[in-house]
This record gives sequence, structure tokens and C-alpha cells, in this order.
Amino acid sequence: PSRQNDTTRLPHTSSRRDRIFRAMAVANDAGQAHASVSTPDGAPVHHSLSRQQLEDLADERELAEKVATMNTMQRFCHRFGFSDTFLSGPKYAKEAYAYYKANPLRFKNEILSGLTVSLVYVPESVAFSFVANVDPIVGLYATFFMGIVTALVGGRPGMVSGAAGAMAVVAVKVMETDGLLPQATLLEWGEIAGCTGDVSSGCLSLREQAYNARLEWLFMVMIFCGVIQIVLGVLQAGKLMRMIPTTVMIGFVNGLAIIIFKAQIESFKEKDWDSAFAVFDSDSNNIITSSEVSAVFASELPDLDSTQLAAYVSSVVSEVDADSSGDISPAEFETSSDYAIHGGYEDVRVWRTLDQAVTWIMLFYVATSMAIVYILPKYTKIIPSSLAAILWCLIFEHAINRPLIGLDTPTVKDRAAVNGALPMYHTPQVKLTGKSFIHVLPISFSLAAVGLIESVLTLQFVDEILDDTSDGSGRYTQECVAQGLANAISGMFTSMGGDAMIGQSTINVKSGGYGRLSTTFASVIFLVFVVAASQVIELIPLAALTGVLFMIIIYTFDWTCLPLMSGDIKSLICGRQEDGTRVDYAGRRQRACFFDTNDRIRWKDSTIIILVTVITERTNLAIAVGVGVVVAALFYAWDNSTGALKVERREEAVWGCERGTTRVAYDVRGELFFGTDREFKNHFRVGPDPEDVVIYMDRCKIKDYSSLNALNSLYERYADAGKTVRVHNTDPDNRKLIDLLGVKFLPQVIDEDLSVSGVSHVVIHEAHAKRPSFFEGITDGVSFEES
Repeated sequence: PSRQNDTTRLPHTSSRRDRIFRAMAVANDAGQAHASVSTPDGAPVHHSLSRQQLEDLADERELAEKVATMNTMQRFCHRFGFSDTFLSGPKYAKEAYAYYKANPLRFKNEILSGLTVSLVYVPESVAFSFVANVDPIVGLYATFFMGIVTALVGGRPGMVSGAAGAMAVVAVKVMETDGLLPQATLLEWGEIAGCTGDVSSGCLSLREQAYNARLEWLFMVMIFCGVIQIVLGVLQAGKLMRMIPTTVMIGFVNGLAIIIFKAQIESFKEKDWDSAFAVFDSDSNNIITSSEVSAVFASELPDLDSTQLAAYVSSVVSEVDADSSGDISPAEFETSSDYAIHGGYEDVRVWRTLDQAVTWIMLFYVATSMAIVYILPKYTKIIPSSLAAILWCLIFEHAINRPLIGLDTPTVKDRAAVNGALPMYHTPQVKLTGKSFIHVLPISFSLAAVGLIESVLTLQFVDEILDDTSDGSGRYTQECVAQGLANAISGMFTSMGGDAMIGQSTINVKSGGYGRLSTTFASVIFLVFVVAASQVIELIPLAALTGVLFMIIIYTFDWTCLPLMSGDIKSLICGRQEDGTRVDYAGRRQRACFFDTNDRIRWKDSTIIILVTVITERTNLAIAVGVGVVVAALFYAWDNSTGALKVERREEAVWGCERGTTRVAYDVRGELFFGTDREFKNHFRVGPDPEDVVIYMDRCKIKDYSSLNALNSLYERYADAGKTVRVHNTDPDNRKLIDLLGVKFLPQVIDEDLSVSGVSHVVIHEAHAKRPSFFEGITDGVSFEES
């Protein structure tokens, strides 16, 4: 209130230090109607500042006082625009404690919001683990490490990170049998080998060894990814996000949604036991003998001699042969998928059919979980909708379906067991060489790029929710480094890494979790859930996870682009009148109907969206974004090179020492760059032009070396014809580029003085004689008459 009536007279200056001093003067004179102060040079100023100006000055005074009380680390964060972290030491902890003690409501909101996020973490982490083709515990560990590290040192307090779909769809390339690391490559590198020596204690087939080797390489790739992200963060690569057009991001999220959808419909496939049994049953007599098992495992264990192979096969058969008959029946073969015999072949999965009752139960789970995720938030947000959907399916499966209906559906345990132990440090067991490093480097960079793109986008989105309009460059850098540190640590603790999660971040912020307390608490409680409730997680039906992810897919896909793109396609086919009605091919006007819409985008924008979506689905997200940016830049350059440059030729009288004569002047407007340089040169008529030609570049933007080369080419063409061309420029941006390259590549006269029109023909002829070296000694600001 005192600030509203304060009309202190203060000077205007652009110096931040002077503004802070004036703000302190405002505070000292608060309550006075007027105050007279002086400028830094002592001159009095007699004018009043507005209320907004006084508030800004007071805010700067408060900031100056806050900076004065900061320790070294806090000043470092403030200097580079970073968010304050626990690295500031005890002072940060004391300030946080004092703040939450004074604001108990905020403390409650942070804790409850963190608890909500920790519950939402579980189903999505398990689901994205299956997308990446790894055990659920690998994704659960990743969520903990990504969440805790970014919560403590990330650039945006309140933003949530964990195992995310964008990273999972790239990481799966490492785990696929025909992906980045096929079995032949691992054999060549020496990562896997046949068993030798004593096999009584157990021996893994090449296929099982290959899976374990890929998992170890996944951990190493995540370490590489983290290091790359840290380097990119230090280089402030987050600023490059401004170069990614909206159309590219639409294609990015649409492609991501399609990839996740394709991964989730795999849950409606089941193992083809008949095909698996046929791998061993070579004579098709519906019985597997020891000799048939030996024939299969001979290729999987090539380094065993006959005695060792016989001993190993005997242990494999005895494990499955429940009736001790020496042979394996189909029923015995299908008893458990954990038997060692199942490591001798590649699983074949087939679609479930509608004739199977289990399929309808799974569809019921998918439909009801989607309905709960969609409807529940409209009535209450006390419990996360995705968690409620999982609990509903969990209760129905184990309380109604299995005991009463008897149609067991696949659960998380059927896919992979969840070991609820605490994460331990683990050095990836890989043979790292120059060849292998080069082989995995591209996918490491792809993971780093995808993670940073997703994280910076999420940070920007959270800034919009919180109405934070401050410069985010420092936070981008801090978040990139934090993401890299989190991914590197994840790789060291047997997890698959991740990035920022826009859905959970939205839930957290809108629930009141603005600070680091909410995300830190969420990560800690999440780890408690994993360790204490791992057996409950194993009981979750896979169809329930599929339904939750289907809703995430629906929310991820940008549906608004479809009517815009369809409107563009319809306009290309039918055309459109200015009043919005369409005409057919014969030119007859048609009545307005549902398909008539003026909402459409350019065909070029539609092309970029479709192109990025397709490339994302066929390759990976990083390549798609790179291609999209390049194509968008080419479209932009093409648009600006077509009719964007205007050159007008006119004759004007010469005043000064040659009165009564005329010369030709060219007025150039627009952008001069590599796309318009040829069009620019074609406008000049060297033959008919007189000896004196002036080019006015004041309203033209010189963009690159091609522009300067075009001007230089004109100079040489006119000089060869015995004429002189001079350039007049008053644009400071043009002057900056000319100063950079003009001395070497642009020998003609560049004059920023309007007296350019008074140049003498004596100077012109001398210029022809001396050419590029004549004007080397002429400095800016010296008129041609003086020369």
C-alpha cells in the first residue's frame, strides 16, 4: 500500500547497478510523497515514476538484498540462471525448513502431491519396461534414479522424471534379437561363447547368453547417453529447441504414440506352444526324446564335447520329465516357461483369437481401465485414475475371475518376476573396444537427443502452467546436465534410464507440487513400494497396463492436426472460394456441408507432420526430428527465395560537383541470402546502366556469404564494363556482416553517409585504376567529398 502512494522522483538509466541503487532509495523513502535524487553524474531529475516502475525497482532492491546474502554456490546458480539445489549446502536446507515451517499448507500439498505421483509411477514404469523388452525391475529402478537425481539437481523444481516411453522405444533396439546386437555380432566380439568344462552346475545357451549380453550393453549405452547429455548441457544445446518447429514436434509425439500402441497390442499375443514343441519333436510323434533335445542344444552349446553335452541334456530333460519316463510330453513341456529347455529356441508368439474366453476377459480389463482413467478425474482426484484402474483389474482378477470364472489372464509375473531388492552398484560386464564403441555410439546419441528433447519440452510446458516467463536458458542447461547425470547413474545401477514425464509432471504441479520436496518424496516412497510390494506388482494383469497405456497414447497423439491436414487435402482436391464454399471440377458451386472448413494448414506443414511421424515409426525419434528440422528449413528457404526479394530500378539526378547529370539507383528490399542471390543479380542491367550506379541496401537484410559474393560479382561485372557500382547501407546488422567479410570479399565502396549521391566521377575513374586497394585506407565516417 505504501508503494502505491509513493511518487519518488528517480532518474532513468539502463545500468542494472543504478537501478538497484534507485530501488534501495525507494525503500528508504517509502511513505514520502516525493523525493529528489540525482543521476550518477549529479544532475537532478524532476519527474515521477509510475506505480509499475516503483514496483519493479522495489523487486530489484529485494533481489539485490537476496544476492548479498547468498553463498558462493547460490551466487553461481543465480549468475547462470540455474535453480537453487541442495548443493548450496546447509544454507539451502535451513531456508527450505524455514519456508515450509512458515507455510504448512504448502508442505502438506508437496507431500500429498508426491504421494500421488509415486502411486502413478508404478503401472507406467512396469508398462514401459515391457516396451523396452526388459524385466519390470529394470524400469522400476530407472524411475527411482531418474526421479531422485532430477528432483535434487534438475532445472525445474516440480518436474517429474522416470522410465518414459520416448526412451523405451529407442532402447528396445538394443534388446531386439535382430536389432543393434544380433547373436552373430556378440559372438564376434567375444561377449558370448559356448560352455566348456564342468556343466553340472548349469550352462546357458547362446540365446540366453545373448539376452544377458544385450542387457549389459543397454546399461553401458545408458552411461554413454548420460555422458553425451552432460556434454550437450554444458554446450547449452537446450537452446537449440527453438529450432524445432511445431510441425516436427507434432510428428514426434504422433510417431511416439504409434510406437507405444504397436508395443502394447503385443499383450494380446501368446506363446505358440505347438511351434515350440515342434522345434524338438523332429519325427512329429508328439514325444520329445533326449536325442532330439541333444540335436537342438548341439548348436546352442557348440563348445561342449559329446560327454558334456549328454550330461547337460540329461539335467535339462530330468527337470521337465515329471513322470521320470525319459521322454517329454506336451503337457510336461508346457508346465513352466522357466525350464532350461526353453532356452534352446526363439519364442514364437501368435495372436489370441476371439474364440478364446480369456481374450474377452482381457478386452474387458482394457475397456474398463480406459473408462476409469477417462471418467474418474471428472468426479474426484483423490486417487490417481491410472492407479484406480490397476486396482480394479487386480481385485477382479484375483477375487472374482480366478476363483469363480477360472479364466486366468497373463500377469506381470508371467512375463517376468519382480525382484524387490534394493538396487546395487553394477559395472556393465562388456568388452569395450574401439569397434564396439563406434557401433553403439549412434544409438547412445539418439537416446541422448530424444531424452533432452522430451525433457526440455516438458520443462517449457511446466513453465507455462506456472506462468513462469523468465529466461529459461539456464534451467535448460541445468536440466540437460541433470538428465545426463541421472541416466549415467541409472546405467551403473542396472536400470534402463529415462527422461522427463509430461503427464506425471502435470499431475504433480497441478496438485500443488511446485518444489523439490514433492518429487524427492515421490521417488523415495516409490522405492519403498518397489521393495515392499514387489509381490503385489507381480499380480497385476497385463491387460490392465495395456488399458492405461492406451489412454496415454490417446492423450499423447495430437488429434487436432487431423482436421487441419484433412482441410488442406480437401482444398487441394476441390478448391475453395473466398466465401468458404467449394466448387467441383466443372466449376459448379457446391452447398456447404460438414466437410467445408476453412481450418487448414499448408501442404508443406502436412508433409512435415506425416514425414516425421512415418520416420519415427520406422527408425527412431532422433533421426525423425533431425530430418523434420532439415525439411522445414528447406521449405522456409524455398518460401523466402520465391518473390521475397524486391529490386526497383530508377534514375535520379546527381547533385554536387556534377550537377545536371543522372545516375541509376537500385532499391533492394527483402532478404538477400543463398536462395535469392541469383534473382538479385538478374535484376541489374549492366549494359544500359550509366557509369554511376548506386545500390541502396538499407531495407535489405544481408544474411550470408552468398549475399556478399553476389555484391562482389556485381562490382566486377560493372568494373569490367568501365562502370562503378557503390552500395549504400545504414543497417547495423548488415554493417556487422560486412565488417566480418567485406574487407576481403567486398572491395566496392560501402558508404553509410547519405552524401553518397555526391561522389565525383574523378573518384570513380580512380577506383577503376586502383580497384580493390583504393578504399582500404578510407575509414567509416569520412565523406567522399573530403576524399
